[in-house]
Amino acid sequence: MALSFIEPFGYEHGWRDIVNDVTFNVDDRRPDTYPDVVWESTDTITLDLGQNVTVQAKASDPFRNAITPVPDTDIILTGAGTITTTISRRSGQSTTISITAIGGPVTITHIQLRATPVPTVRTVKVGASDSVSIQRHGQRSNPDDAPWVNANDAQAVAQLLLAHYAQRRPSIQLRLVSSDRDHLLQILQRTISDLITIRHSELGLYADFHIESIEHTINRMPSDKETTSDCEERVHYATLGCERTGLTIPANPFTFDVANRGFDDGVFDPTAADDPTQVFVFDDPAQGQFDRGRFGT
Repeated sequence: MALSFIEPFGYEHGWRDIVNDVTFNVDDRRPDTYPDVVWESTDTITLDLGQNVTVQAKASDPFRNAITPVPDTDIILTGAGTITTTISRRSGQSTTISITAIGGPVTITHIQLRATPVPTVRTVKVGASDSVSIQRHGQRSNPDDAPWVNANDAQAVAQLLLAHYAQRRPSIQLRLVSSDRDHLLQILQRTISDLITIRHSELGLYADFHIESIEHTINRMPSDKETTSDCEERVHYATLGCERTGLTIPANPFTFDVANRGFDDGVFDPTAADDPTQVFVFDDPAQGQFDRGRFGT
């Protein structure tokens, strides 16, 4: 189904999004053998009988097997009453300590949390690069980190980034207005990662894009008449942010001595668009023949 969009129409060539060199610093963590104090506070807390307070305990490193604070051991208090305590979680990097006064008022002057810490024992550097893309576009490093990954996960993330961004991926922003039922259905049914085909004659653009973002707006649209008044009714429209899909292997690759595949007929393959079933292999009975197997990139 062909639908029309309205201005503004934004187009980015994708040069600035190229990533061909990815490096991550990965923390190698090992849990300690015994529990230790992972957080403490010396703030004074005063509670009346039956009163409850929650305290956020955030450690500098992740921890495991947190121990519910014990009065007179982990919590120093004075007063006629005592307390009960609970914690919201036993592993992570933070937990919420809930304290309730019973038997009378109390004053707390020190709180600590014991758990098994998981500190960093060393930091390793994991990365990958695309030499073809670096030679063509210059070195473009990934600006983001990959927190909470191990070395194997970091390597997989690096490979995925290179596969996706070593070559430019144009992106666009377009606006769909619910001018009729078909447009309204398209607006309401579109979701992130949907594949759509976008055509823009002035740019010579006719390609498939994945939807990366959707922004819905209900607003008054400017009138087409030469007046300063707006439309009397509000209009629902959606702004789609889209990124072009991966390169597509041409159906008619350029071949010197095959009819209808020469100049003005065949097309050159894009870089990194090799089809393993068609790429030229010297000792293959089919792919190893000229005009049958295609040279890889």
